[in-house]
Amino acid sequence: MSASRRRATKCLLTLVASGALLLTGCGENAKEPAGPTAAAPAATAQPGGDRTATPSNSGDAPKDTRTPAGKTPWAGTKQFVTIEKGWTEDGLTRLSVRPARKKVNTQFDTWEITPGTGAFTTVTMAKDARVLLTAPVRDADAAGVSKAEPLPFSQAEFVTLLKRLDPGVAAGVGYDLSFDGEGRVAKLQSVYRP
Repeated sequence: MSASRRRATKCLLTLVASGALLLTGCGENAKEPAGPTAAAPAATAQPGGDRTATPSNSGDAPKDTRTPAGKTPWAGTKQFVTIEKGWTEDGLTRLSVRPARKKVNTQFDTWEITPGTGAFTTVTMAKDARVLLTAPVRDADAAGVSKAEPLPFSQAEFVTLLKRLDPGVAAGVGYDLSFDGEGRVAKLQSVYRP
């Protein structure tokens, strides 16, 4: 094969790979599915504040990447976490979070949550952050909706519900967090667990 054909083939493969990434949901849809869907592993914050490590599925050691100076590690990303506690301070909602993993339990059509290890990190919610909750965080008997359907709540209601959760249950509940460019939580959604 000539060098020009190899370059053309390489360019075509790069274009196809880029197109596949775009089609697999790199953007955020206006309406997200309520049920379980497969998700990529969340990045893991490392103590020290300016690093993230992305777990690999192959069992290799995490890859270390640097964040630009002045940026928080999760700015502009989506993370899957467990939440240790939530509180209001200086008019802002703060959460103590730790990265976790989720995978679909096909037998019961729910999520299996694997809590992370290591230190919890404090994050701040944006004042206009959306909070969507499913059971067991919210009451399971909301009129006319399934336990798995996410319903909107205020940040204050969320903190109250979080404090009321049994500690054993709370440790196994996972949350999808979307961060804005400043590293504040712009959207929080609990994932359904029966």
